[in-house]
Amino acid sequence: MKKPQFVSKFTDRHGKVRYRFRRKGYPAHYFKAPFGTKAFEREYAACLEQEKPAIGAGRIIPGSVSDVIARYYSDSAFLDLKPATQTVYRGVLERFRNSFGDDPMRAFDAKRIQRVMVAMRHKPHAATRLRKLLAQLFIVARRERIVPGTFDPVKDTRAPKAETEGYHRWSEEELAQFEAKHPLGTKPRLAFALLLYGAQRSGDVRYLTHAAIKGGRIRLKQSKTSNSVNVPIVAPLREAIEAGPVGKLLVIENNRGTAFTAKGFYNLVKRACIAADLPHCSAHGLRKAAAARLKARGVADADGMAITGHKTVREYLRYAGDIGDEERADRAMEKAYGMSNPVK
Repeated sequence: MKKPQFVSKFTDRHGKVRYRFRRKGYPAHYFKAPFGTKAFEREYAACLEQEKPAIGAGRIIPGSVSDVIARYYSDSAFLDLKPATQTVYRGVLERFRNSFGDDPMRAFDAKRIQRVMVAMRHKPHAATRLRKLLAQLFIVARRERIVPGTFDPVKDTRAPKAETEGYHRWSEEELAQFEAKHPLGTKPRLAFALLLYGAQRSGDVRYLTHAAIKGGRIRLKQSKTSNSVNVPIVAPLREAIEAGPVGKLLVIENNRGTAFTAKGFYNLVKRACIAADLPHCSAHGLRKAAAARLKARGVADADGMAITGHKTVREYLRYAGDIGDEERADRAMEKAYGMSNPVK
């Protein structure tokens, strides 16, 4: 395998051959996964997707927000995260650094943090993630004695409540409308089928190998949760894979014959949604639609979770939608009121 752009090979002081990502203006990254593996490709994709630090970010004022962020990037709490998660967290923290990087960390008391939360009411999910990361920054700041050991302002704040359920869950009509617009044998239809009938995250679909679907099943360890799933390939997905176009190494590849980046895959599906007159739909909503189908057809929560890989019933129902237990409700009302034929 040829070394990707910005990747160099070297031998460390222990005589071990290692690889690193070095790109001008971006943080360096030392790969954990062996060269040539799918895990290595995931790390490389995460390096390409990270945001470029602001100009002047290297001139750090001791005790400032930038100082603590830099220390957090070198802390095991950050380094032990999966590369894709590191990329997301860097994006959040660099945006925060752009606004407040030179401010003293101790200046962020509960009152000031809450003002930031209120200012982000229109982006409740982003506010929640920022608040979570601020808590991590203060752990580092207390340990490094940048702030007093009892200074923990985040606990006295609250993130804005999300009034939406996140990404739109596709309806059955919308699923049919997409399939009518994009026939079998097209790349958008293949991506659609992998997401809907495989019920997996985009991050796992992008790196799905032919070996992982051998024997008529999808076998993989989910990159986000490390959960193992073993899902049968149903007829609509099998038809889409057979129709292609499939890649040489991966089931779905970009025009260069490599794995899609997260942004590239999102754009592939989003453009196809717009072409199908479904601009409000997205790739992530297909996983929610898959879970909703399972729930609507009477699949037990535990069985549905074995397909989607969710760790908790609460998270699974957030995707599937808690539609209630119709049969149990009917039996209860029949016993209480003799409603043997409730109105439908």
